[in-house]
Amino acid sequence: MSPRGRINEKNAVVTGGGNGIGKAIAERFAREGASVIIADLDVSGGEDTLMTIRKSGGEATFIKTDVSKAIEVEALINRSLEIYGRLDCAHNNAGIFGPANRIHSYPEEEWDHVINVNLKGVWLCMKYEILHMRHQGSGSIVNTSSTAGLTAGEGRSAYSASKHGVIGLTKTVAVEYATR
Repeated sequence: MSPRGRINEKNAVVTGGGNGIGKAIAERFAREGASVIIADLDVSGGEDTLMTIRKSGGEATFIKTDVSKAIEVEALINRSLEIYGRLDCAHNNAGIFGPANRIHSYPEEEWDHVINVNLKGVWLCMKYEILHMRHQGSGSIVNTSSTAGLTAGEGRSAYSASKHGVIGLTKTVAVEYATR
């Protein structure tokens, strides 16, 4: 943890923080001085990120969370507030690819799963993050999309639709809350 980090004494939640981009984001928040809540369904990955941050002198907590379930997202934000007292930053990064199938053979349950994690999960996270941030009068949220949110890829209809949706949702929420 840097004593002169850009976000010292701030608190951040990172979903999908157990690996990949989310892990890198959580570690960067910690290096910049934030206390980090690592949220992920992957317990092993989440605990690995937690240990990496702590070994570097950072402050972090891991909370197992399925972002597609409102009760778990609400519990994540509430637990974050219990631990650190406020929520200054959130990076909604949790996401899955799902199977590669053309639209006519894409299984409905797989479609729902991808949409629920990638799009509904971002919506749920922002819903509960914003409730608190409005109350405290400040906060910053970043959502991860993908180049698939700007383009199309064969066999990736659910993933592409979800990432296009994240971009539209993010823009809409920015318009709704930018002045707040």
